[in-house]
Amino acid sequence: MEVGSSSGPDKNRVYGLSNTTAENLRVAHSVSTVGSSQSVSSTQYKEFVALQQHTAQFTEKYDHLSAAYAQLKADNAQQKAEHDQLHEFVMNMAS
Repeated sequence: MEVGSSSGPDKNRVYGLSNTTAENLRVAHSVSTVGSSQSVSSTQYKEFVALQQHTAQFTEKYDHLSAAYAQLKADNAQQKAEHDQLHEFVMNMAS
C-alpha cells in the first residue's frame, strides 16, 4: 500500500486498496467520528448515576409501601370477618 503526496493531484490518495476496502475505511472513520461526538461528559455521567440511585431508592420505598398496603388490606379483611361473626352472634342472641 502506498500513500500519495501531501500536496498536488495525488493528495490524500491511497493506492493498493480495493474500492470496497477504501469505502469501508471511510464508513468506519465516519462512524467513529459520530460515536465520539456523542460521548457523555463526566457531569452527565454523575447525574445519570444519581438518577439511578434515586430510582432505586424510590423503587425500594414503593415496594415497602406496597407490602404495607397489602398487609393493611389483609388486616382489614380479617377485621371485617371478625366483625361479621360478632354481628351474627349478637343477632342470634337477640332472637
